[in-house]
Amino acid sequence: MRSISTIIFIFLTTAFTNAQQSSCIKCHISSDRVPDTTVAAAYLSADIHNQNGIGCEKCHGGDPTKGFTENDAELAMDPAKGFKPPPDKAGIPEFCARCHSDIEFMKQYNPKLPADQLMLYKTSVHGKLLFEKNDTKVAVCSDCHGAHGVLPSSDSRSKVYHQNAPGTCAACHSQAQYMAGYINKGKPIATDQYDKYSQSVHGVLVLQKGDQSAPACNGCHSNHGATLPSLVSVSAACGECHATNRDFFKSSPHSEPFGKLENPDCEHCHGYHLIQIASDTLLGTSSGALCVGCHEPDSPGYAAAATMRMAIDSLKDAISQAENSTKEAEQKGAEGGQGRFDLGSAKDNLTMVRSVAHTFDPDQVEEITSAGIKTANDVQQKALAALGDIRTRQIGLAVSLLVVIFLAFAIWRKIKQVDKDTDFVVRN
Repeated sequence: MRSISTIIFIFLTTAFTNAQQSSCIKCHISSDRVPDTTVAAAYLSADIHNQNGIGCEKCHGGDPTKGFTENDAELAMDPAKGFKPPPDKAGIPEFCARCHSDIEFMKQYNPKLPADQLMLYKTSVHGKLLFEKNDTKVAVCSDCHGAHGVLPSSDSRSKVYHQNAPGTCAACHSQAQYMAGYINKGKPIATDQYDKYSQSVHGVLVLQKGDQSAPACNGCHSNHGATLPSLVSVSAACGECHATNRDFFKSSPHSEPFGKLENPDCEHCHGYHLIQIASDTLLGTSSGALCVGCHEPDSPGYAAAATMRMAIDSLKDAISQAENSTKEAEQKGAEGGQGRFDLGSAKDNLTMVRSVAHTFDPDQVEEITSAGIKTANDVQQKALAALGDIRTRQIGLAVSLLVVIFLAFAIWRKIKQVDKDTDFVVRN
């Protein structure tokens, strides 16, 4: 039975051989025939269409068996045999969609690949500008995927590979001159998104650590259906990953007024492209807390923020003290496994309460922190008891050692006295 690697090798070799036999390829890799040979080179090197045996004629029509031998390119590019010249930029989406919107055709190659890209593209900002306003500056298929060197999104060399996608978007969206004239909500579209994203918690995970689970641009804006965020879509995008926090916020007293004030739920506190790691300092009334930006010192919201922050800090302090005591007890010989296991429950409470804080309900926050504090305090007491037992044993050992030393000294004195008396008797 042939191995998978052998089958892949045969498949790729066959695709390359078939491509080499095409008059299209023969001409386009010959610098004597065409001024630019990079198109054919890209197609032959790794193009997904070539790998699947899809030749030039599948897209461009014509007859790839004619032209090269006869030294007449017109024979290969015969309109009677379906040859079509390359489309202009405005025609590219429809051009690609001839295959990519054909479900039955796509099933032959990759049944998992969606066939609704064109439909989604027409709903996007790019698609609407192209089809409704004939704006050819917008991105079309080939701008993101390439044309003759198309790679699957799973290939790390692809422009749409997860780690490369932000740079692909930035190729247009970071150019102030190119983006000039595009307006959103009465304001020019910013061109610093990539700079901010690259410093954000999401950007660091994607760009520096290659984390496939963290969102790139298309994770929030979509890809073929790319659209500008709205009040609702920001929350929906964040909620795709942070569902628990979203649900807690929706049940919070902030949800309704945020909607009336047209404040985006998550973005209002956390930002969007420059999202930093959330910390407890965002909650409360101290320096750096966001709550004080809206709530006055004598307001119920201000008091609630202070109460929630105090509860979380108390839980953190209880966990820290329990950890320190458990560690000390372990270093002195006590068994701390059970204590550390129980302490994990208190840490779970800390993780949970950081999500529940999005309810902005002090009672719910205190209920969870109180349970965690009780667990941490129990661990603390057990660790202190273990340390007390160790000290008691140490004191007992010290007393026993002193008794032994005293008895040894007394025996030594007695022996010396006996030896002295014996010497006296012998001499007399």
